[in-house]
Amino acid sequence: MHAIKHSTLALAVGAALLSACATNPDGTMRLDNRAAGALLGAAAGCGVASLIGSSKDCAKGAAAGALAGLLIGWHFESKRVASGEQVNREYAARGQVSKDSIEPVSFETKVRNTGTSPQGERNVEVTSNTDLVGYGDRTPTLQQRYAIFDEKNQVVETKTESIDADGAGRYQTTSSFTLPAEAKGKRYKVESTLIADGKEVKSNKYTVSWLAGDWVLAAAY
Repeated sequence: MHAIKHSTLALAVGAALLSACATNPDGTMRLDNRAAGALLGAAAGCGVASLIGSSKDCAKGAAAGALAGLLIGWHFESKRVASGEQVNREYAARGQVSKDSIEPVSFETKVRNTGTSPQGERNVEVTSNTDLVGYGDRTPTLQQRYAIFDEKNQVVETKTESIDADGAGRYQTTSSFTLPAEAKGKRYKVESTLIADGKEVKSNKYTVSWLAGDWVLAAAY
């Protein structure tokens, strides 16, 4: 039984990787930047399905998992875009500057479409700004968690990244992912959450739709 499941997994993963291959000018094959996601997604999908069903379920799970893995061609970066002195001045008039601690007081997110590939994939960029305000010897540990939900409100993918924060200031994070051509006509929810010292501070949510060939971005809610 285990041998059958392992063989099915290998075939399913192979099919997923083949779908993510591209042909070089000399006729050889290479993996595009989605292949790693396909491999991990297929393995996870098959593993879960195998726990509750047959080898046939494994193949179905691997196919679904590969699609989930291919949904995100993930990119992330963080940087400081304003000094602590500048940000503290901005918030001083509002009485939000602590003399003995540095705290996150603002977390804003914008989502935008950055183009369509020749293969029909839609590229989505998520940009967030986090304001750390105050004075103190310790900077809170900041993370940003991303989650993408499908039309049934099921999680397609989650990512948690560290924000490089060192003292007060404004920190900008930029991440991007890809909606495959198969996403046309579907609706996704993008959720971006700021986490400070392991506790959720604020979540920003958007609905991203690709309907009738047009890009639709609903306001945050």
